[in-house]
Amino acid sequence: MSFSSDIKEELTKVVNKDDNYKMAELIGFMIANCTITKEGNEFILKMSTENASAIKKAYNSFKTFYGIVASTNIKKEEEWSDNLYQLKILEKQDLEKIFKESLLGIDVKMQLVMADKERILQNENVQKAFLRGVFIGSGSIVNPKSGYHLEIVLSNQDNAIFINYVMQQVGIQSKIVKRKNGYVIYLKEADTIARFLATIGSNKGILDFEETRVIKEMRNNINRLNNFENANFDKTVDASLAQLDDIAVIRKNRKFESLPEHLKKLARLRVSYKEATLEELGNMLDPKLSRAGVSHRFKRLHQIAEDIRKNETLS
Repeated sequence: MSFSSDIKEELTKVVNKDDNYKMAELIGFMIANCTITKEGNEFILKMSTENASAIKKAYNSFKTFYGIVASTNIKKEEEWSDNLYQLKILEKQDLEKIFKESLLGIDVKMQLVMADKERILQNENVQKAFLRGVFIGSGSIVNPKSGYHLEIVLSNQDNAIFINYVMQQVGIQSKIVKRKNGYVIYLKEADTIARFLATIGSNKGILDFEETRVIKEMRNNINRLNNFENANFDKTVDASLAQLDDIAVIRKNRKFESLPEHLKKLARLRVSYKEATLEELGNMLDPKLSRAGVSHRFKRLHQIAEDIRKNETLS
């Protein structure tokens, strides 16, 4: 199962202790997943998902709240694809039960829309249950091993705006973008995704997400540290080669023995310890010298070497 499927499976097992929460979850699932189609002269309400538990929960909710026994079936699009579980409500009187004094309505494009938004906004727990149903219906989340992205795909703009508003109400900063013929509510920040998973009741999901995220960030930190250390090592090597070149120029021109003793000591250490850092060379001196002090002495050696080079050029 995918990361998204695992989370949805867990969410379908969340127990709603209040009928208001149960209804809000069902409504969220419906506006995110239901379609209304017409076959002949009859209208059909259809839900479809790869999650069998989601269809089972919707089936039980329709039976509990409306006394409707929906029809269900399993469909397989391709030989290699996952099963697609479908729920259909065919009878006219059953459809009337759903939309009569309901939270839902149908717009001119035969899309389900929110008819009573205040019932969802009445308290935070209802809002959380509603968002849980929405995510089960059309949400998806990338495995944090690959990146951070959660989205909910919707066909109706008004529904997308309302769901986005509900997310803001529970402290989730989400964004909406139009994509082809639909609208996408998405989250890209790891902290925001983690907070959303906690909000809709995915305890296992949040633990798996956080564990994977921590491991990934630790690896990234280690890589950054290694890159930093490698870059510093490269700088040390480049500086050492330049210093060795200066020392070679001074020796070649028989100027080495006339150098002050403290410069000769440092030059000899550099020749003996080619990969040592300035700090390490400073610790080898007696008395010890700071990194800045070592750097200053190498600058003096460099200036002496540069003067020799200039004289060679003039001659």
